Amino acid sequence: MRHTGSMVVAMAFMLMAIPVHAEPEAWRERVIAAVRPGAVVARRGLDNDPITQAVLLGQGGGRWSHVGIAVQLIPDGPIYIESAMPGAGTMLEKPEVFFSIEQALEGEVLLMPVDKVDAVQSAAKSLLGRPFDDQLALDDDGKKLYCTELVAIALRSAGVLKDLPMRSIPFLSQNVIAPDDLVAAASATVL
Repeated sequence: MRHTGSMVVAMAFMLMAIPVHAEPEAWRERVIAAVRPGAVVARRGLDNDPITQAVLLGQGGGRWSHVGIAVQLIPDGPIYIESAMPGAGTMLEKPEVFFSIEQALEGEVLLMPVDKVDAVQSAAKSLLGRPFDDQLALDDDGKKLYCTELVAIALRSAGVLKDLPMRSIPFLSQNVIAPDDLVAAASATVL
């Protein structure tokens, strides 16, 4: 009888140790389906990615580590996410790649007002091909861009943002635009 009780307790502990996966990836399909031209998109990168960790550390934690803008190169053509990446500069990825399991743990799509979509897309497309700004400098007139700078400049050019949401980061000598701050500023303008 004692042995049976021990077995029941051991089995209960084993069951509690089995990871439960209650649709952890449902967000991915929902977010990809929500992408529309002109939208601001945000993702949280993988926990083992050093760039993701550096961005999150720089914001004192936070939710997002990378942002981009959805664009169509031709009317009624496929939608791409334009973002700025180290080693690649400003580039295009399909939403399925931008939010892929290899790159994202979480994602969000922030739709722009209909009257701003064309202006946001045009501004973003005009920045395509620029090199990545490893220095995270905002004083070079956009000659080089990092992800939030690309999105912020496009939104400001399109009249969505008035001011750039900048913050001081302890290990940098200049202010930067953090992903969480940019998403919050863009959200506040479209409410």
